[in-house]
Amino acid sequence: MNNPELRAQTARLRDILLSEKDLLLTGRAREAADLLPVKMEAMQDIEAFLENREPNFLPVEHRADMEQIVRLSKENSAHFEAIRNGLRHAIDRLESMHGSAYVGSYAQNGSKIPFTEVTGQFRRKA
Repeated sequence: MNNPELRAQTARLRDILLSEKDLLLTGRAREAADLLPVKMEAMQDIEAFLENREPNFLPVEHRADMEQIVRLSKENSAHFEAIRNGLRHAIDRLESMHGSAYVGSYAQNGSKIPFTEVTGQFRRKA
């Protein structure tokens, strides 16, 4: 891979990351996750090119491309993390909802019995 090919590969990865960001910001995390194989392939192509090179080998314009890729990757990672946290909180809320539900029965003192404290069998009355 020569410099123009590297430029094309970095542009390809940048476009994938921009698509991923758009999908994440519009709430389509599943579609964003589907981009992972294509993204990994593009990253591996770039890594293979850079593998045996000197650190100062890249021209300045390629360094700017790489910096943009790193920035986009970090942003997308933060978006994925926010989605994961949102899902975790939604699950926690759903789990806590049944804990405060009542079974429609009452204790001997007349208070409602929470669903989490239900024991025994209950019969339906007609």
